[in-house]
Amino acid sequence: MKKYTLRELKSLPTLCVGQIDDLKIETSTRRVWLCRCGVDDGMPYDNMVTVETFRDGRWIECDTYPAA
Repeated sequence: MKKYTLRELKSLPTLCVGQIDDLKIETSTRRVWLCRCGVDDGMPYDNMVTVETFRDGRWIECDTYPAA
């Protein structure tokens, strides 16, 4: 699975705004979110990316990583 860089994700339009994340990529089977919060806000790392996959009728978090 591709890991996006911070530069790549910031260059994409925000499709939807969540409570702490911006939805950057959405397909019928995958979503990629970029967190607006960081370590100072209690997140495990700055620029956290969350990847979700659509399985069995629901979205499931399958990966998180710090965008570099």
